[in-house]
Amino acid sequence: MGYLFGYLLTPVVFLKSSFIRENLDLDFVLLILFSIFYALFYSFSADAADGKQFILIYSLSPPTFYLVGKFLVRLKPTSNTVFYILFFIGAIFSISAVISVFLNFQEGGFAQLDRSIPMFWDGSPISATIMGGFLTFNMCIPAVLITTQGKKGVAFNIGALCLFILSLICALRLGSRTQLGIFLITTVFAILYMLPRQSIKKNVWLFGLMAAVILYLIRNVSFDLNADWLTTFAGRMSGGTGELASGGGRTERWIKSLEYMLSHPLGWDIKEFGYSHNLWLDVLRVAGIIPFVILIIYSIRSYIQIKRTILINKESIYLNTQILIYAIAMFLLFMMEPIFEGLFSFFIVFCIYKGIINKYYSHISQC
Repeated sequence: MGYLFGYLLTPVVFLKSSFIRENLDLDFVLLILFSIFYALFYSFSADAADGKQFILIYSLSPPTFYLVGKFLVRLKPTSNTVFYILFFIGAIFSISAVISVFLNFQEGGFAQLDRSIPMFWDGSPISATIMGGFLTFNMCIPAVLITTQGKKGVAFNIGALCLFILSLICALRLGSRTQLGIFLITTVFAILYMLPRQSIKKNVWLFGLMAAVILYLIRNVSFDLNADWLTTFAGRMSGGTGELASGGGRTERWIKSLEYMLSHPLGWDIKEFGYSHNLWLDVLRVAGIIPFVILIIYSIRSYIQIKRTILINKESIYLNTQILIYAIAMFLLFMMEPIFEGLFSFFIVFCIYKGIINKYYSHISQC
């Protein structure tokens, strides 16, 4: 039933003939081809017997939500409006996970070894990897706040900061190294991006604030692995720096997946060595070389389109950095997780994001 909204959107979007004619492009064609090929190959897999509706979901959702993204900004919105649309899509996407994990945290605190969290509306256990994926955009909030420089108003800044703190607590409870990595990488990137683009006075203020936060954490927070708040991380760090450097064994799976691409071009069974923990390689495992190549082409086009969108309106620094920061966060998660078999809705949000930035670019380029 959770996919009912998506089912209803499909006829609503595709029945708008004038809108369809204006917004068909190569990205839409690539998504249609990719989705149909992936759904066809998935229909022959063992998983399809228990999830037949996913054949329809995989074949229709990406191109449909790509058009939904374009529809959201069809009326030539300002940069400020696009900024808020992107921000609130990410925030709304996270709500179910934030509520579920925070309720669990209130019951047992950080000192819990079980990383699977029950979803608050039906109690079904969700793995930490999937639950953490919902927090991705919230972990970019410090980077977004750094780039907006307080120009979005006190209410927005306080609300966004509260959402980030809740999400950070959730990420720590889940023991999600991926989400903490996204937080650190996007924050450092935002700082480096803004340094040459703002005054010396603002840079001094920014570094002063960072120094105060770091000093407070050093004085008041224990970073010993025996500390309660690091309970879920303690066991995961037992492999030492070697295990951490390999991405929790992910690099070995990536190498093996590339080897299997030559020997199993039509895909292979998950029993061979489990998930590849990579969007593109897991698509290769499930559906073979054809949708894999289409997805690679679509991803390369996405990189080019994100770059051109950022460069077309250099004065809109806060929107440009938000677009770039969100792109970095999404591709980091794509690199580390299966996505289609665990967090397919995240790829759908990426399609909405692409629809928004492509339509926004077309508006700007026509001015």
